[in-house]
Amino acid sequence: MNNDFSLSRDLVQEIIGLIGSDQVFTDIHIEQDAPMMIKTPRGWQEVGGEPVLMEEMTPVLDSIDREWAAKLPGGAIDRPFVLTRCRLRCNAFLASGGTKVVISIRRLPLHPIPLERTGLPQYVKTMLEATKGVIFVTGPTGAGKTTTLASMLDHINSTRTGHIVTIEQPIEYQLMRKKSIVSQKEVVTDTPSFSSGLREAMRQNPDVIMVGEIRDQETAETVLHAGESGHLVLATMHTNSAVNAITKLLSFFPHHQQEQRAIALANSMIGVICQGLVPTENGDAFVLASELLFNNNQQIAKFIADPAKLPLLADFMKRREDNMSRCLNEDLAQLVGRKLISPKDAMRVAYNRIELHEMISSKR
Repeated sequence: MNNDFSLSRDLVQEIIGLIGSDQVFTDIHIEQDAPMMIKTPRGWQEVGGEPVLMEEMTPVLDSIDREWAAKLPGGAIDRPFVLTRCRLRCNAFLASGGTKVVISIRRLPLHPIPLERTGLPQYVKTMLEATKGVIFVTGPTGAGKTTTLASMLDHINSTRTGHIVTIEQPIEYQLMRKKSIVSQKEVVTDTPSFSSGLREAMRQNPDVIMVGEIRDQETAETVLHAGESGHLVLATMHTNSAVNAITKLLSFFPHHQQEQRAIALANSMIGVICQGLVPTENGDAFVLASELLFNNNQQIAKFIADPAKLPLLADFMKRREDNMSRCLNEDLAQLVGRKLISPKDAMRVAYNRIELHEMISSKR
């Protein structure tokens, strides 16, 4: 057996080749002494088969941060990279009690994709015509929220003059100036936290503010204040339904403040987009499924302002009184009916599986 180090695999070139290929995947997982994995529409799959050795990972870690060995014991290292065809978000961290190094890489398009190609209906653009208020984009991790937000901001940037300020961790899509001025701020590098970045943004003459994630009461409070005071705010949360987005936002506040904040939310909320990514029936791509809740002309304000009436929002979406709001199951059932996704995959994404099963069965 030849142990010549020069014959060791070139992991950097392997990653670049994989990223430049036509294979559909979102993430690469590289773990010391384990085979490299990629996340495809059908889940995680092995690549190469051979375990990745520490000496093979070193050039990759050096490209992420030359001081990785000193920094990793203090916490994960997060770095964006721009390549010819895409952007990468690289996160290196220690695992297994500090005995293993892991690198997580997310692949993103180089530029935001047009809003009409995200899989959302065209009328979502009406949300972006508002000059003030709050739009929530929600869903689990890996649901494409960042991609949707980038497409929405790019649409605003292309259609109106103004000042767009984003607070992100990290900056994933580089937005170039078109009709609007764009200021992208990265948490830790440009501002200490989402809440501080949002407070600072309010003093920087913004027309549109994007908050990468609402994580605490201070951020939630400032988002509501910004939406009420004449700014268009786009923000994300991790929830599995539109109604849960409202519930979660209010849960950041002490109980005695929730009624007051619910009224503020009712007055400022433009709508909620709750989304998930589902593999196509043949498993070679993703399809976006979405739940949409619009607050056109304050028509759902009465449900939001009174927590006891929040459960009635599900019936409102089912009735489609505004011809725009819709439940997630309605979109999933349509995607199954068009044979874009399988019933099994639709059931995995649904939060009301019994209802979806009945909807799919009735159409057979």
